[in-house]
Amino acid sequence: MEDAVNILAQSRRRLTKLKLLSNFFENVDIISIYIKTDIIHNLFQENKALDYSKLELFHLQYTDSLIELLSKIKRQKENDMLAVINEMDVNNQYISGFEEKHENSFETDRKMYSSIFSDQLKNLYRDLTEEKFRLNWDNVLYFHTKYASEFYRADSDEILLKSGVFSAYQYREYRIEKKLLGRLNIQNFKVRFICGYLISGNAYELFKVFQSEDHFIFDIEGKQMYLIAPETLKKLNTLPNESNKGTIIHQLKIKNRQLEEKMVERKKTLPEQISNVLKDYIKNLENTDIMSRIFDINEETNILRAMLNLNLNNN
Repeated sequence: MEDAVNILAQSRRRLTKLKLLSNFFENVDIISIYIKTDIIHNLFQENKALDYSKLELFHLQYTDSLIELLSKIKRQKENDMLAVINEMDVNNQYISGFEEKHENSFETDRKMYSSIFSDQLKNLYRDLTEEKFRLNWDNVLYFHTKYASEFYRADSDEILLKSGVFSAYQYREYRIEKKLLGRLNIQNFKVRFICGYLISGNAYELFKVFQSEDHFIFDIEGKQMYLIAPETLKKLNTLPNESNKGTIIHQLKIKNRQLEEKMVERKKTLPEQISNVLKDYIKNLENTDIMSRIFDINEETNILRAMLNLNLNNN
């Protein structure tokens, strides 16, 4: 009796493993095998007069080999899926980060940035006249670092933003057009930030000189400032920048859905050789008619022969 209890307990543990594997693969053949195995287990559980060693023999010849094979395939698939899961996690982090931002903070900072940039230009002029170098360019570079990827537009022709040859003052690694500095001096260096551009990783900022029609470009990577011609300005989109947050979030969510669908499909898909083994497994169970033969001691040899004919090696 004690052996019967142990065999049934071991059988239940095998069923649990098989069910977990069927849930993982979501494969109709594996689910079918689990159902048939569960039926066999219940048959022994409800009929105390049966020889429980036959249940143990069935599991040794069938279930254990199948569990070992499917567990190995599961580990392989989990390793393959790890990179996909990591990519989805990174996308979700970006989505959360974008959703936590407040778009109105850009508008507030944009107004402050105009004032900060005006002060930077005034101090630049002072340093040039005094032949000193005291500017900290981080005072103005923070803005594009914070907002360029989300707000600066990427659909403009970069050629329109580039400068021709111009006469310039050199301030260490930075250059500012002489004509621009003169016009800034007339307006007490007051400027207004219009919009930003981010094209192929290069950031540009468009400013308007206070109480004039003059506009100039701050080429951040090129570390130079220069006037932009009115006819060139007309060809540019100079509307206020808008957040691309919604577009980015939408694209990332679509990407994650595609990755998830791909991952589920890859999880369900089994190599052709394995699929054929599973179909043979089911056919063997059905054709051998184990259920009826369990009651017939004279058929024991035939049952064993049928069991041994099934090869579940992954080779």
